[in-house]
Amino acid sequence: MEEKNKNLTDEQLSQQLRKSKGGKWGGMFLSLLGGMLVFAGIVQGGNLVLIIAGVVILALGQTAKGKSREQAGRRTFDALAPDIVSTVFDNIQMDPAPHILDAKDTNIPLPGHTYCSGSGYIRGTYQGLTTELCTVRLTEVNEFQREETGQWEKNEREVYTGQWMLCELNREFPTWLTIWPRERMDKLFGSKTIRTGNETFDKRFNISSDDEAAALHILTPDCAEKILALADSSFGKLAINLNRDGRLYLAVHSGHGFFDLGKGREDPAQLRQRFTCELTWFTNMIDVFRGA
Repeated sequence: MEEKNKNLTDEQLSQQLRKSKGGKWGGMFLSLLGGMLVFAGIVQGGNLVLIIAGVVILALGQTAKGKSREQAGRRTFDALAPDIVSTVFDNIQMDPAPHILDAKDTNIPLPGHTYCSGSGYIRGTYQGLTTELCTVRLTEVNEFQREETGQWEKNEREVYTGQWMLCELNREFPTWLTIWPRERMDKLFGSKTIRTGNETFDKRFNISSDDEAAALHILTPDCAEKILALADSSFGKLAINLNRDGRLYLAVHSGHGFFDLGKGREDPAQLRQRFTCELTWFTNMIDVFRGA
């Protein structure tokens, strides 16, 4: 973490974000110009000079736009994340190694993907419990062959971005359980799921476990109500995986990561408020299972 970014005031960070926004608009302008040149080259019967120039300018524009956003995100993370995390966690480690949170180590249903990656890892203790958070991204890569050239190319598509948190509850549970959203197809075909008796909960979530009675002993009526209340205030689709050894995984498919700039319309005070609310939401969910 760069010390100069960590010590930025809100006003200095605002100035940095405004500069980054200028870089973003510059990148968009270049992308638009490149696209227009490519189109003009095609209209003129395949003018290779225009097409090649357009492709080069378009690529430069996309690169500039992406780099500007990445730099703004890094400055924001460095300036705001440590202070916000320190209000919730003790013994904070930024980018700890090795990581203890592994999205592949859960049975939370995820969309089909080629690669799974994590970023922005932060570890600390919450109420004495080891906790780690990160942003999880799933990418699908497909290869295809262009008819015109015969060359094989790759098409990369992000299919999932979400905020994940792992908390080691330091206690044993009689079984494991996984909770994830019920989709339209689940309801249509009546997919097998454990029923809690709470009609609202059962309509919104699937539950799986290898011991239904033990799972319901954990997921008491009070626990189900608390999960519903937090789900109503969540910022994406919620999934939970509780393991026998007390490892609790919380995942929110929000379309963005922790400490993410979003559309870039918020000032530092608004970003700080949103980041704090998102982090507190996760610790509130941990509290539900700490007392289960």
